[in-house]
Amino acid sequence: MSVALAAVLLVVAAGLNRLLDSPPSGGWFMYTPNAEPIFSSESWSNAELLREGAVWLAAVAIWFGVTWWLFRDPD
Repeated sequence: MSVALAAVLLVVAAGLNRLLDSPPSGGWFMYTPNAEPIFSSESWSNAELLREGAVWLAAVAIWFGVTWWLFRDPD
């Protein structure tokens, strides 16, 4: 049960992060043979990193809480 819950939360958290992710900045562009690839200057902002970390932290907290509740000592 705990492993199945972890798998479900993994899929949900990854999907939620993908859904909330901003559109791609275009990746690399201006390809010319034998030249260095030029990447777009946009990278993840601190807000995006914090949001993604919060989603994963929430998923882990839910998993821990449910697993602890399932395997707790009833006494």
